[in-house]
Amino acid sequence: MREKLKTIRDRVLYVMENYPETRNNDLYLWLIYVRLFDNDLSRYIKFIPYQYIKRAVSFETVSRVRRKVQEEGFLLPTDPETLRRRRRLEKAFRRVMPRISVGKSDHEFDI
Repeated sequence: MREKLKTIRDRVLYVMENYPETRNNDLYLWLIYVRLFDNDLSRYIKFIPYQYIKRAVSFETVSRVRRKVQEEGFLLPTDPETLRRRRRLEKAFRRVMPRISVGKSDHEFDI
């Protein structure tokens, strides 16, 4: 199967077609993908039925909380390159995004 499905897109389509629950949850899609197509990681990831995945705290929620904690300056990344990259992106975002004043109408912005 790995030889037949060469691209990530082909493999993702295969997973989504054969494991319909993966269409509802990106984490579950990734887990099944890894189990089927990543020889190294698949040894460490056991099959988890979707009924348990959908009851678990979502990956997005955990990721959002991590971002918020680090945005507040706590528990920053341990990899210096990751920290540099995130700081560069933050500076670029702040330059591009206009500051919106509270209490003004939708079309009035302080830039």
